[in-house]
Amino acid sequence: MLEAWRRSTRRPISRESARYWTLAPAAVGEIISGLETLTQIPHHGHDGLLRGRAAARERSLVPLPLRRAIDSTAGAVAIQALGVLGGAVTLTGKRRREQQILGAAMMLAANGLGKYRSSFGRDGADHMASLINGYRLVTAAIPDAELSDEMFLRAMNIQVFLAYTTAGAAKVISSSWRSGEALDQILQTRQYGESAAAKFIKSHPALARSMTWFTIVWETGYPIVYFMSPEAARVAMWGVKLFHLGIAVTMGLPRFFWGFSSSHAAVLYVIDRRR
Repeated sequence: MLEAWRRSTRRPISRESARYWTLAPAAVGEIISGLETLTQIPHHGHDGLLRGRAAARERSLVPLPLRRAIDSTAGAVAIQALGVLGGAVTLTGKRRREQQILGAAMMLAANGLGKYRSSFGRDGADHMASLINGYRLVTAAIPDAELSDEMFLRAMNIQVFLAYTTAGAAKVISSSWRSGEALDQILQTRQYGESAAAKFIKSHPALARSMTWFTIVWETGYPIVYFMSPEAARVAMWGVKLFHLGIAVTMGLPRFFWGFSSSHAAVLYVIDRRR
């Protein structure tokens, strides 16, 4: 098993594989999101917490009857079903570029319609998934398939760089993060502090402070990955995946891991091109 791990860290990722694995985890996240929402359909009714608000918009180019249809319970079901189907289309098209693009379009449409209906309950993973699918569609307009895929992967690499470094910079200037109190404050909330992992961290203040400072260090230090060898970069990105998995488990955010780790294949592809 150890030897298989070593071989996997030395094997360069092809453009075809990077293209698929930049989309696939986000597709899993979209399926989870859609199924999760479909189990809460009663809350999407006209008097539910997750009711649609499109019809209440004061200014919109979308006709009112269509906005009311989007706000309806049936509209919520249709939107989520579109996202789940789009995720399935992407996942089953590992070697079919056109199928991946179609799946990305379906997921992006579902994400956009869901946001138009109501932005309540959305998080960073949803935004990252939208960016991935959006970049895929924009670059798909390039006639040359190889150039299109190359631009898609490099654009996603830049997006990852910006996402991590700006997040780190924002934490550096935040007094609650610098003091080491931010994670404990987040886990004190009812939404994020109910898991067993969250309760354990809250009961160990020194651990919470260490994890807060560690987050600042790795996010601001993320650019170092581009100066590593491809093998070391793979190990580092696995570490980042474990970080996202830890957040997902601790805060009860099942989509978080899939949304952010989806873009890592593009990073490894760009690093491998140095060879």
